[in-house]
Amino acid sequence: MISREIPKYLVSRRYISVMISFIVVFSILFMLVYEPFSLAVWFSTNDTLRFSITILFYVAAIVILIISRSTMYALQDRYIMTITRYLWWLMCENLAISLLYTVITLSLFPEPGVTFPSVGIRALFCVTLILAIPNGLILFYAAYHAKCEEFEAASYQLQKAREECRRLELMTKHEKQRREEAVAQAAADERSPRMIKLYDNSGTLRLTINEESLYYLESEDNYIKVHYKHNDKIATYMLRCRTKSVEESLQGTSLRRCHRSFIVNINKIRFVSEEHRLHFINLDDDSIRRIPLSKSYYDAILSSLNVTQRSAASQHPVEEVADGE
Repeated sequence: MISREIPKYLVSRRYISVMISFIVVFSILFMLVYEPFSLAVWFSTNDTLRFSITILFYVAAIVILIISRSTMYALQDRYIMTITRYLWWLMCENLAISLLYTVITLSLFPEPGVTFPSVGIRALFCVTLILAIPNGLILFYAAYHAKCEEFEAASYQLQKAREECRRLELMTKHEKQRREEAVAQAAADERSPRMIKLYDNSGTLRLTINEESLYYLESEDNYIKVHYKHNDKIATYMLRCRTKSVEESLQGTSLRRCHRSFIVNINKIRFVSEEHRLHFINLDDDSIRRIPLSKSYYDAILSSLNVTQRSAASQHPVEEVADGE
């Protein structure tokens, strides 16, 4: 505690002027009322000589305080003024003023039986008592002021923490709301039918069809036959377009190429059969003929079917029927 640095305003110019003024007023009142120097009291307002010496003594004491506090102010940047050093500094001020009073008393107002130690000890006691009260009040005020600053700093930090908590709470609330909206939108997108748009060679939109209604596409010369279900019947639409262009537009859908001339919806596959070492795809509508499955696309189709089966919880089991079964 005593090794802590004193508050900076204790050695400020404003503090020095207020402190010295307070000490002078308080000491004058104290000397007039208490009369502490019982062995050699020479302060007087009636005798001109004694009053003049009294004024000179107070001026000299003030000068000592001003020099002391100014020196303390000048050294504050070079040395750390701890509480211990500050108290020793105040004690040195008391000694200097007591020594001045003792010298004046023995030089100008000698009395029988009055010695240097007796006057000096009594003067040191009196000066210490006079200066201790204003110094103590100032130190208590400094401690109170420091606690107020700490309280203000803590209040500011608490306010900033509350504002940060409110900001994080709002961010969390908004983030939660955005997540809920994203989940709701994803669920709505999952429930809503996915539409596939088919364009002709000129880039004109010719057909918009639900992915779940589309069964397969068949390439024939410069046309694409789109086979889809409409009113519980398989319908066909002729689209003048290259197969490669259509395949590129179907990226990310459940449509996969299974043959040079066929693109099939893997969600519509019932099973894959084999006959005379040739593979065929059988769709879930008996009115649709089986579709050839080339060797080059066989592994890719089976891999896609396995992924579909896992995501659909085996709702579309695929059987591979061997020749003769």
